[in-house]
Amino acid sequence: MHYAGRTWAYPYRKLFSTCTESHLLSASNRMASQYAKLTQSWSAERNSEWACRTYLATKMILNATVLLSSLEFARGSGMRAANPYFEYYAALSMLRGVVYLVPTEDWQDGELMTISHTKAANVAFDWMAKVSKDHAASLKRVTLQLRAQRELIAYRAPASGTRILGEGYDLVELLTLLAELAQLSSELLESSVTKNATPANFVVLDEHIHQIAATEIEGFSFADDEDYRRLGYVKRKMPRPFHLALFLHPGQSEDFMGAWDGDEDKEQPFRTGSPSNWQAIFEVP
Repeated sequence: MHYAGRTWAYPYRKLFSTCTESHLLSASNRMASQYAKLTQSWSAERNSEWACRTYLATKMILNATVLLSSLEFARGSGMRAANPYFEYYAALSMLRGVVYLVPTEDWQDGELMTISHTKAANVAFDWMAKVSKDHAASLKRVTLQLRAQRELIAYRAPASGTRILGEGYDLVELLTLLAELAQLSSELLESSVTKNATPANFVVLDEHIHQIAATEIEGFSFADDEDYRRLGYVKRKMPRPFHLALFLHPGQSEDFMGAWDGDEDKEQPFRTGSPSNWQAIFEVP
């Protein structure tokens, strides 16, 4: 679609309605200039980092989608205590998805993946404010409410259960706007890479793959074979940043969603559903 002086690859549902076309033109040009500062000095190291950051952003969209499905399952199963967790962590996933694509945030050898919840919200909504200050402020308030409700359940165990929690927010709208902000960012990044980068630098380095697929937390080590496999595919087939809707491979979607499905022989197993059920916040292939 052609809008605000650019041809966009993605059919944006909500983001473009948050501001005027002239404001989006100005905002996207300012954002593009920040990506240009990266791509005008593009290197193999920088390419590898940003290809992996793009992969992480696609995972955050998938994770938010799974958590949204989990929320619906919990609502239908009387598991109200889990609802605030699913709501907040779906939002946090998408905040991180945005942060991974903000050009001013340094990778710092993978430390970006461990930023605090507060910093994730501040960075993501500061970036959204470039498109719409009003929406950034209101959605940040919703996110703080979701966090407060999760902490209330976790730390205070209210005797009234979830009846004292607030209402009046649209979680799907929040997640959709954040997913589309990440998508818009990735389109600006892709365009800048295409314009400025040398294809000889389109490589993915093993060091970045290991930083994502292997981690240690509280002295416990974890290695994700699926991340290694998917990043190996990126290294062979898509070794440069593309926009998220293109970078997100159907096989990746199916495998990620399926990893969270319940056992088929169990009564009332959790299901993320078929691909037609994965479109709540993003055009997941």
